[in-house]
Amino acid sequence: PISLTSCLCKTMERIINLRLQWYLESENILVSQQAGFRQCYSTEDQATYLSQEIEDAFQDKKLVLATWIDLRKAFDKVWKEGLLKKLRNSRIKGRMYRWIKAYLHNRKARVHLDGLKSKKVLLRHGVPQGGVLSPTLFLIFINDLVAELPQGVKVAMYADDLVIWCTNEYATVATKLIQRAVDAVTSWA
Repeated sequence: PISLTSCLCKTMERIINLRLQWYLESENILVSQQAGFRQCYSTEDQATYLSQEIEDAFQDKKLVLATWIDLRKAFDKVWKEGLLKKLRNSRIKGRMYRWIKAYLHNRKARVHLDGLKSKKVLLRHGVPQGGVLSPTLFLIFINDLVAELPQGVKVAMYADDLVIWCTNEYATVATKLIQRAVDAVTSWA
């Protein structure tokens, strides 16, 4: 569901988001493989990186096996307590941490259809769709996914879209590595 918030809340989200993004970039907290919702990063960077990897493998007479993954409803499935833990682990604390915690908790949704309104329902998971701060919070949440991948597997991410690949002389080895990586992503998600 798309989240509607007040002008005052959106203004505060923008302020928090600017400071949070600055902190994440200046402290090198986000993995370099993530290009989504970041200044000076793009899908073209990721495509160029993968293309160069394929070219290098071709030159070395090796095989490249890749798979593309889209994490469905990624913003809706963010585990709030896990996100808060990841914020603390990233040394985000004090007023900023407390504001984000309050922003995420006790969020309710209601459906408006043909002039009728449903009862309010407490949203237990997710970051607000359409929220100014949500993309940055999602990047923090997904940041540790790279560490779950087996050695020898590379990844390029753009928000919730990722491509994982490996280069090897043998198709059987590459297939096993990619399957282990897909299993790791599935377990993480």
